[in-house]
Amino acid sequence: MLTPQNKQVRLTTSHDNLHHFYADPAKFVRSYVTVDETWAQHFDPETKQRSKQWKHVTSPPPVKFRRIASAGKVMASVLWESEGVLMIVYLESGKTITGVYYAELIKKLRSAIKEKRRGKLSH
Repeated sequence: MLTPQNKQVRLTTSHDNLHHFYADPAKFVRSYVTVDETWAQHFDPETKQRSKQWKHVTSPPPVKFRRIASAGKVMASVLWESEGVLMIVYLESGKTITGVYYAELIKKLRSAIKEKRRGKLSH
């Protein structure tokens, strides 16, 4: 569903990337940040030690209720580059991922790069 103009921009960007890659492959790889998003499940299982109970020999065994496998989940965005993880951001409950969300994520990423990879932005 891309317009011809969008397709041309992608083609030009791809050619530029190939040019930079062929000029210096190692530098090209070091300059990219990748993001992956995944759902992280909240689950705190009860340990065997915590589930033990004292009971009389003649009393019936305690009734255990089936626990839900997940008490909730949260979207985690992990951003990394060739030297390792730069940051992990968790989506706030009730929020949706939009263009504004990604714009804010890029601002946070820029700060993380300045803090963790000094001098990398100037290169």
